[in-house]
Amino acid sequence: MLKNEKHNQADHERKTLEEELETERAINFFAISLIDQTTVEEVLWDVAKNCIARLNFVDCVVYLRDEKRDVLVQKAAHGPKNPRSYEIFQPIEIPIGQGIVGSVVLSGKAEIISDTSLDPRYIRDDEMRYSEITVPIALDGKVIGIIDAEHPEKDFFQPRHLHILTSIARLCAQKIRRVEIEQAYQQTERQLLENNKRIAETKLLALRMQMNPHFVFNSLNAINKFILQNDVDEASTYLTKFSRLMRQMIDNTQTEWVSLRNELKALQTYVELEQLRSDNTFDFSLVVSPTLSQDTVHVPPLLIQPYIENAIRHGLLAQKAEKPLLQIDCQQVAGFLVICIADNGIGREASLRSQGSGLMAHKAHGSRIAEERLQIVNEIYGVDARIDVADLVDSVGAPAGTCVTFTMKLKQS
Repeated sequence: MLKNEKHNQADHERKTLEEELETERAINFFAISLIDQTTVEEVLWDVAKNCIARLNFVDCVVYLRDEKRDVLVQKAAHGPKNPRSYEIFQPIEIPIGQGIVGSVVLSGKAEIISDTSLDPRYIRDDEMRYSEITVPIALDGKVIGIIDAEHPEKDFFQPRHLHILTSIARLCAQKIRRVEIEQAYQQTERQLLENNKRIAETKLLALRMQMNPHFVFNSLNAINKFILQNDVDEASTYLTKFSRLMRQMIDNTQTEWVSLRNELKALQTYVELEQLRSDNTFDFSLVVSPTLSQDTVHVPPLLIQPYIENAIRHGLLAQKAEKPLLQIDCQQVAGFLVICIADNGIGREASLRSQGSGLMAHKAHGSRIAEERLQIVNEIYGVDARIDVADLVDSVGAPAGTCVTFTMKLKQS
């Protein structure tokens, strides 16, 4: 008899150890499974699905508490009523305090009901299930949800099930907290990026508007000169081109991007005005590669205008040795738009020596605005736009002008 008692005791200890090991395995399984979930919805569905797969439950429902309406809302379910994940047929809502589930929300204590037919709180759904286990999901001492499972057999749920579900509920609560913190962080980051973009776009608009007075001031001076010289035809021609340029400028500066065709039209009109103002002392050449679609490629409006202005005013108009020439060449190179502005003027070093402080300040202001715009365009749109300036030399190494190269990832629409 003593031998039988020892055998039974050993049997009991072995079964207890096996249950403990299985309990730990189940908890570890849920902990690992929850790691990959990135939304609250995924967390809840993962718990419901794995309660069926791992614990051999017949069904499992997870509720979240709706604070405003003071009800529990079914968020995930797995079992005969809902065999497919992420899809709920007629989601259940339970007022706080009603039924076994609603009571557990108020008490904050898990319950095992061995025979639901004897519990007046039991709310029958599609069919009678005689066992129920209900475990609260709590954060900071407040119940935020419920894990609830039912079974058709009486006395199905055991203390080990309660231990496992309590651990799962704790893991679920911690994961929900992390997910909500991460989502709040991402939302804040998105809002910050959006705010920064709006600030940058506003600044970009202000920088574009700063450039307009240069056109107006120079052009009005030229028209005034023709009027004073009683040159009615030249004044009329200039005024016509000036009004056309103003319309193009207004159209182009209404948006952050314009078609290359519209931008080149405005720049060509500007250069023609400068030619008139300087009595056609320089020639102009504009070449656009036939492989470049001028209507679908877009650029920031008036971005390279200051560099064209510098080439004319500080390089070409001081050229005495040969006929001054301004060349603009547009190409497509390896997915980039490349615009080269070349002049055969006196070069940057001689230009700096010949300029007064006022001209130097004006030149620096225009270039500074263009460079600041370039930086903002890159920050907002990531087009890798840049300006490179190179000094040209002749066959004997003497200064032979300047080449400004604008490059940018092709932006098409």
